[in-house]
Amino acid sequence: MSAPQRLALVTGGHARVGEVISRMLAARGWTVLVHARQGAARAEALARELHGAASPGIWVADLAEPEAALAAFEALLARLRETVGEGAEIALVHNASAFENDDRSSVTGARWQMHHAVHYETPVRMMLALAQAFPRGQAVLLLDQNVENLHEQFLSYCLSKGAMHAAMKRLALALAPFRVNAVAPGPTLPLPEADRAAFEAAAQATPLQGAVDPADVADAVAWLLGARRVTAQTIFVDAGQHLRQWKEPAA
Repeated sequence: MSAPQRLALVTGGHARVGEVISRMLAARGWTVLVHARQGAARAEALARELHGAASPGIWVADLAEPEAALAAFEALLARLRETVGEGAEIALVHNASAFENDDRSSVTGARWQMHHAVHYETPVRMMLALAQAFPRGQAVLLLDQNVENLHEQFLSYCLSKGAMHAAMKRLALALAPFRVNAVAPGPTLPLPEADRAAFEAAAQATPLQGAVDPADVADAVAWLLGARRVTAQTIFVDAGQHLRQWKEPAA
């Protein structure tokens, strides 16, 4: 089996928007290494479907546990350095997310740490490790239109996404020629427990009057991966939602 020439490491790449991203990148010639926190069997099945016998396998780690996740990631990078050529393109697509509602009266230390780890600390440390191992690699971060659309709900979630958004340009400068970009989706897929009527109402209230197709998010990710002279940029794929103040539908 020849070494892949373009390898994308997609966190949470086996479900929801992450699965759409994995499928689109594979269709566009990327070898996709799918990460999962749980649901390893589903991730393995997707990897086999995408690449058959050439599948690079999967990577399992809980990103809410930064030390363990980083150890697993560094072990993966060590393996990749032995199996891919120096000219291979390596990309991290950080799609994995945690999404729990709180506000100033209900924030807990555990919830704060969980959101901060998944959305900021762990991916930042993974980018540092990836840039050291593959200096001409890149990362695309999945943020949220809430980094521009300020409101008081989902406080821990929004603060952690905002921290990554604020850090992105500094990381792009500090890690160059390693590239760092982001996609900020709007209303895309409601959570299973979400109020669907509230979700649809929020989507219809956007300037473009409708929910975002996950394929549009994946297309933006794919475009950034191929835009070799683009770094420190955020593409909002949100039907214009960040242009209007709104209230999140309860999750």
